[in-house]
Amino acid sequence: MVKIYNAKNVVEAEEIAELLKENGISAYHQNAAGGVTVHSISGFSLYGVDIFVDEADAEKAKKLLVER
Repeated sequence: MVKIYNAKNVVEAEEIAELLKENGISAYHQNAAGGVTVHSISGFSLYGVDIFVDEADAEKAKKLLVER
């Protein structure tokens, strides 16, 4: 798995994960702070939320993000 994007919050990360899923790309996200939970109830994360996809899907995923 490779990191393709750092979302500003959990809401944006969920939207991106859904977009990727709709286009046949499996993705997951985690806090950019090394797994330390630092976002509040509002979904804001101090370090953002990293989005990961399979290396074989990385270019397609990045293209989808540019086009959104």
